Amino acid sequence: MNERTVTGKKIGIIGIGNIGRSLLQGLLAVEMGRLGGEVFISDVKKENLQYFEPESRVVVCEDNKEVAEKSDVIILAVKPHDVRGVVEEIAPCVNEEKMVVSVAAGVPTRVIERYLGKGKKVIRVMPNIGARVRESVTAICTGEFAGEEDEAIASEILGAIGDVYSVKESDMDVITGLSGSGVAFFAAMIEAMADGGVYEGLPHDLALEISAKTALGAAIMILAGDKPSSIEEMTASPGGTTMRGLYAMEARGIKAAIMEAVIEATKRAREISEQLMKNAKRDVQSGTDEG
Repeated sequence: MNERTVTGKKIGIIGIGNIGRSLLQGLLAVEMGRLGGEVFISDVKKENLQYFEPESRVVVCEDNKEVAEKSDVIILAVKPHDVRGVVEEIAPCVNEEKMVVSVAAGVPTRVIERYLGKGKKVIRVMPNIGARVRESVTAICTGEFAGEEDEAIASEILGAIGDVYSVKESDMDVITGLSGSGVAFFAAMIEAMADGGVYEGLPHDLALEISAKTALGAAIMILAGDKPSSIEEMTASPGGTTMRGLYAMEARGIKAAIMEAVIEATKRAREISEQLMKNAKRDVQSGTDEG
């Protein structure tokens, strides 16, 4: 992967779970001069912060408001159901110059803008757990008040953990199903292939390593321009082992099952988005009525 750099903005991360931790580790791996100094972090689970306390470039904050106050770019790496509470907590500390970058799956930018306040810059991103090894696939889109320059800054930051793709927000739920959830689907397939090797007598560790590297080889070939169907043709000779295996996959509907996994994951992402939009509209209406 190409060397990454990060803009000189002051960065804060709220939520140091799997994605938040991976993003922080990716940021710390880039050149210090490009990082803009310290990274400010917070998490309700204090044990998630302990690992980074000895790191000189990380400031562990007392609460989320402190992160928002000290940062130019505030990354929300929290669960979807925690977004409202966190956004309402930090809203008084977020002015029109700051930017909020949400990693929460299925949460539309409009929901965050409703809780944050009109005119505030919101960027929505969908990375995946490949961030742990700086090989995330991250989709990014802007909210109503964020511009191209804001998107470029967020893309540079997210580039610390992998490749970034600018997309329409209407495509984010599909990408959640394809990439966000897809890492788990590929892991399941790699494990299944390894289990087949174990069934036929290979040691588990060897079978798993060979399976993973075989998947990596196929991925690199496709990224280099080979079509999946071409790889099948190059590998499957008439009456050979590959053709027998492909026949078994087709007979058991493996391809349809994988497609269905992506489709169902996408449906669930849309359900989350729709429910959160309904909740946000209800909350805003309730606040208007009370006023």
